[in-house]
Amino acid sequence: MSSKLLVAFAAVCILSIGAFAAVENIKVSGDITATAVNRDFSLGNAGENLGLAVDANTGHGNPDAEQFAYSQVRLRFDADLTEGVSAVVRLINERLWGSEDVDNGSANTVPGGSGSLSTNTSGGDTEIDLDLAYIEMKEFLYEPLTVIVGRQNLRYGNALIIGDPDTNQTASVKVPVEMSDMSLRKSFDAVRAILDYSPYTIESIYAAVDENVTNINDDRNIWGSQITYDWASYNGVTEGYFFHSNQSHDNVLGSPIHVIPEVNANSVGGTQIVEDQSYTNVVGGRFQYDPNDKWTLGLEGAYQFGDIHIVTAAFNDITGDPYQHLSAYAIQAMAQYRFLNDYNAMLQLEYTYLSGDDDLTDERHTAWDPMFEDQSSGEIINILFPQSGTQCVTLRGSMMPREDITIGGLYTYLLLSEKVNYDVNAANAVVTYNPLVGPAVANTYNIEGNGNYLGSEIDAYMLYDYTEDVQIKLSGATFIPGDFWHHENNSPAYSLKAGVSVDF
Repeated sequence: MSSKLLVAFAAVCILSIGAFAAVENIKVSGDITATAVNRDFSLGNAGENLGLAVDANTGHGNPDAEQFAYSQVRLRFDADLTEGVSAVVRLINERLWGSEDVDNGSANTVPGGSGSLSTNTSGGDTEIDLDLAYIEMKEFLYEPLTVIVGRQNLRYGNALIIGDPDTNQTASVKVPVEMSDMSLRKSFDAVRAILDYSPYTIESIYAAVDENVTNINDDRNIWGSQITYDWASYNGVTEGYFFHSNQSHDNVLGSPIHVIPEVNANSVGGTQIVEDQSYTNVVGGRFQYDPNDKWTLGLEGAYQFGDIHIVTAAFNDITGDPYQHLSAYAIQAMAQYRFLNDYNAMLQLEYTYLSGDDDLTDERHTAWDPMFEDQSSGEIINILFPQSGTQCVTLRGSMMPREDITIGGLYTYLLLSEKVNYDVNAANAVVTYNPLVGPAVANTYNIEGNGNYLGSEIDAYMLYDYTEDVQIKLSGATFIPGDFWHHENNSPAYSLKAGVSVDF
């Protein structure tokens, strides 16, 4: 953290002391969710075909069929202080049932600092963690200015760039690996300044994503600004943004386009990233509007540039340089149609293109960096693949056959953006792919190496509003592998969940 930033932060803290006056009102709220899960994303391989350790009791190697239940509990306090000043604190606990201060030995790998990966053990406990903790000061020193300091949610547009500090594929080290893709933790430690010049809003942020040790050389931070224009009609909004992330981990190397074993196995290593050598800049814009009561149309595009650190012996031997220049882009388009009937029926079509990289031996790294995305085109797709190097078409829909029941679902068709160049790995008979984070982090899958159709997913759900406060949800998902996968890994994956939640 720079000296200027320390001075600015100290000034904000000192000026906020006066806000510690009287508490005008405190509101307590929260929610509790309990969910049972039965799912299998092994794609038909119990492990022995991939050379994994075989369990002496079962004769199988690390099967992926899972059955467990988990709870998510949040308790929030909103305090109104002196005029224009408020504070929010929210506590959270996420744990597997039957796990109380237990470490059962399995690990969840999540992005850590200094080019490394950190792990969390499976199971969870009854420990209460901090989810939100921030101060909001309106008209701070200047009437249009609002300043928010502390742990807070950051989400811009459709969360293509910023929405989850570790992406929604995985979660904090506090969350059991089995449920890390379903975690509710989305908060950043950040300072946010908002200038309201209606209809324009200018928002700037600084967020500390990973402090590691206090040495400035290994920090991972976000800087950025967004300008928003709210249309006077058509429920329209236009946004333009620029974000910078330094010491950015090259998570995109875990994408299906980087399945060369030497690269995939070591794509994020334990060596120190050289200061100011690995960073991602992204510039982009988004607009969305309703041309009439039935339609919503939206389009977002972004371009990334910077330098990416490639920590692999295979890559360094070929190029003699552990860095590549980043040049990647993303495009998302959506169209939603509302039938405006008694069933509140809706259909939404989405197209997403995230650039890929077909060859790690050139000077440019063209695979999209997921950064801090919070998007999903399907539950199992979100487990198996990072948000990079793919293009997909998703059709979503929902309706309410009764005023207390909602049913809905989606269909996603997923392709690689670029076919992989396997020349660097020609000596290997079998090419494998393994996710780098999330519930499938320990899995290794055989792939064909000559197909770009990853597969299709169908998800469905039903919500029942038991009361105004209690909701029951049933959901299912199935992923059908495409020609990307070897015949050992071409069986469908599935997920079944049943849960109940209450808000208070």
